[in-house]
Amino acid sequence: MRDPRHAAALIACVALTAVALAALATPSVAQDGPGIVVERVRLPRAPEVDVGDRIATIVRVDLRRYAFRFLTESTDGPRRTLPAWVRDFRLAGGINAGMFLPSGRSCGYLRARGEVRSDRRPPGWDAVIGFDPSAGGAPFALGGAGCGRDLEGMRSAFGSVLQGRKMLVDCAGRATTTWRTNRFSSALLGVDREGRAVLVHTRTPYRMQVLAPMLADPALGIRGLAYMEGGPEASVMVQAEGQRVAEMGSYEDGFWPRDDNHEFWDLPNVVGFAPR
Repeated sequence: MRDPRHAAALIACVALTAVALAALATPSVAQDGPGIVVERVRLPRAPEVDVGDRIATIVRVDLRRYAFRFLTESTDGPRRTLPAWVRDFRLAGGINAGMFLPSGRSCGYLRARGEVRSDRRPPGWDAVIGFDPSAGGAPFALGGAGCGRDLEGMRSAFGSVLQGRKMLVDCAGRATTTWRTNRFSSALLGVDREGRAVLVHTRTPYRMQVLAPMLADPALGIRGLAYMEGGPEASVMVQAEGQRVAEMGSYEDGFWPRDDNHEFWDLPNVVGFAPR
C-alpha cells in the first residue's frame, strides 16, 4: 500500500487478517556466467491504454555471488527512494518489499533475519519470498499457489520471509490469471529455472491477468514470480558489475492515470542484495 489516497486498496489491506497459503520452491543455483544479467524484453501484447514501450526489464541475480536482505524504516532509518537505499547501504540493487500501509508497516507478514517486523497474515495472499535458510537448502526461494508449502513452512525454513500479494507465475512456470486487477506499472520478484533470483519491472501498465501469460513464456524461464508493488512506486534499481538499471513506475488506474512520473518515490521497505 502506498499513499493515504489509496482508499480502496487500504481498506482491502486492513481488512485482511488470517493466514495465507504459500509454498516453497528450491531450484538449483546457477553455476556459470556473470553475477547479474539484465534483459529488456518487448512484450507481445500492447496495453489497453496508449502509453509505455511494452518493455519488461528482467534482472537475474546469481545467488552464489549475492545475498538478499530486507531493509525497513522501523529499524534501518527513515523511508527513502530505492536509489538512496542502494547508496546508503552499499547494495548492488533492490526492489520494493511488497505493499505497505501509510504507517510503513508491511501489509503482509515480514520477518528479517528472525526479527518479525510485521505479523499481518492476510487471507488470500498466496505468495511468499524466503531467504537466509535456517538449515541449508536454496539460499532464496519463492512459493505460493502451485508450489507446495504454506507460510508456516516458509517460516520454518527461512529466517527472512515476506508475504506477497499474489503469484503471477507459479513454480512450474504456469501463468496465474485468476487475479483480476486494474492497469498499472508493476514490480515483481521471483526465481528462474537456473535458480537465480529474478527482478522484473514493467512501466507499461497492464492488468496482471494479461501480464502473467506473457511473463510465463517458456523462453524467459521463470519458475515463480510474485507481485511486489504497482503504480508510480514500483521500483527496481541495480548498480553493479557495470550494469545500471533505474526503473520507476507511473501509470495506475484510479490513482495516477498518466505516464508522467519521472522520480523515484520514497519506500519504507525494500528487498536489497549485495555481494557475499
